[in-house]
Amino acid sequence: MAVFNYIAVTENGKTRKGILEGDSAAQIRQMLAERNLTPLEITLATVEKPLTTGNTSGWRHYLERQRRVPVSHLAVITYQFSTLLSAGMPVEAALASMSMEMDNHTFKRVILGVRGKVMEGHTLAAGMADYPYVFPKLYVASVAVGEKTGQLERVLLRLADYYEKQRQVQEKIMQAMIYPALLTLVAGSIVIFLMTYVIPQIAAVFIQTGQALPTVTIMLLAISDILQKYGLYALLVIIALAIAFRFALRNQSFRYRFHVFLLKIPVIGSTLIAVNAARFSRTFGILFAAGVPVLDAMTSANSIIGLLPMHEAIERSILRVGEGSSIHQALQKTGYFSSLSNQLIASGEASGELEMMLEKAAGFQEQSTAHKLSTALAVFEPILILSMGCIVLFIVLAVLLPIFEMNELVK
Repeated sequence: MAVFNYIAVTENGKTRKGILEGDSAAQIRQMLAERNLTPLEITLATVEKPLTTGNTSGWRHYLERQRRVPVSHLAVITYQFSTLLSAGMPVEAALASMSMEMDNHTFKRVILGVRGKVMEGHTLAAGMADYPYVFPKLYVASVAVGEKTGQLERVLLRLADYYEKQRQVQEKIMQAMIYPALLTLVAGSIVIFLMTYVIPQIAAVFIQTGQALPTVTIMLLAISDILQKYGLYALLVIIALAIAFRFALRNQSFRYRFHVFLLKIPVIGSTLIAVNAARFSRTFGILFAAGVPVLDAMTSANSIIGLLPMHEAIERSILRVGEGSSIHQALQKTGYFSSLSNQLIASGEASGELEMMLEKAAGFQEQSTAHKLSTALAVFEPILILSMGCIVLFIVLAVLLPIFEMNELVK
């Protein structure tokens, strides 16, 4: 079956758009007629597949990454899919039912596209693999194992839980960053407004008096003059540097050096390590639980690690495991996993409950991330407030000192 977009008119003369699945455009017209709709346009729906990294220009690759489905949506859809399958519904029927509940037409076409592949005889994982910007490699690999072992419902439930926990971690990070970001934006905007609009008007009054100005006031007027003359150019330069930096990050060597620099920054480095360690442990656990061999599970889990030094260290640990080393010893040598995480993994290897211990290790790392963020913000917020207070004090003193001197002269 194929997926078709249609534009039709109701009996009341209202235009309606939608998506239907059928063997041909003629069948779609018949289906619309049964719904008392007059078709105006019927076109074959196609979902553009993202380009591979090898043949994608930088700008198009950036646009492709922006189309990825949010983690929260993927968690909800996966849970719905698991629930329908647990109720005894066939895969193709479950996909059709899910598509009927979706308001997002792009995602709806993807689900119907996957259903079409399944009805053609392909596996569910093969159908999902056609849409990597919707279903990540981890998702497809887990579904493939679930189909082979006959535990697809259980695998999907674990995937839903995995993406839900990812969403919670992302939410915590975003919520933690909202207040300092707003504070910086508002305070910075106020200072720029004072320096470029208020101070020049006050400066005109001081110049008219012809009096000698204090050093602080001269400094303030000089800064204000520079912002007025070159502020826009400075903003353009900053934007250009940001764009150049984004392009430079595509260079493997530059990105590696930048990641090494990030890891050396207090609090930031340890937070990034904790986030990536939790992501690796949880992904490794879900793949191992699905029945993926240890080395393949570790390799797939390592593919989602964003820090290049950590990624390379885990690659070396995978080689050690392949040579016969235990998992916890190999990960311990990377230096990126906490002692508690290594102990939990060692306990899991010894007891045969590696899946559960990896889950606990991921939970510990996520709690560590939340603690580090709260600690960093507890230090950063007062520093930011004090810094802005000093800037405002500098402006106030620079404005008031000449006024005080004028009053002394009058007396």
